[in-house]
Amino acid sequence: MGFKEICCGLGTALDNEFIRVRADQAELAQDLTERINGVANHVKVLDGKVTTLDERVTRVEDKVDRLAAKMDAKFEQVDARFEQIDARFEQVDARFEQVDARFEQIDARFEQVDARFDRLETKVTGIQSSQTEMMSILIAIQRKLEIDKPEADKASAN
Repeated sequence: MGFKEICCGLGTALDNEFIRVRADQAELAQDLTERINGVANHVKVLDGKVTTLDERVTRVEDKVDRLAAKMDAKFEQVDARFEQIDARFEQVDARFEQVDARFEQIDARFEQVDARFDRLETKVTGIQSSQTEMMSILIAIQRKLEIDKPEADKASAN
């Protein structure tokens, strides 16, 4: 075996090794491409899921916004009703103040009537005592007349 044969054998061996390395590189590149495509498919699936979740979140946000708007409207209605009730309570309070003032006027009138009744009672008591005195005087006069009458009857009979 000569130098020429050894160099040809070495060239062939190197050429075969390069072919194997290129085949291994092509196989590795094919595996890497398939893995990248698999990851890309997973990313697409995940992106689709994220898009679906985004749509759901958007719908939920819209629903929450609508509910919040409804609640705000309800709270405004409740606030308006409370304001109406407060106004009515103020009217009732004003009426009660008027009624209280009327009761105070009535109390003052009753006090005046009580004072008049007291004066009237004093006058009636005075009149009753005067009548009692007059009755006592009349009774005394009548007794005196009755005492004098039998003597007058005796004198007229004589």
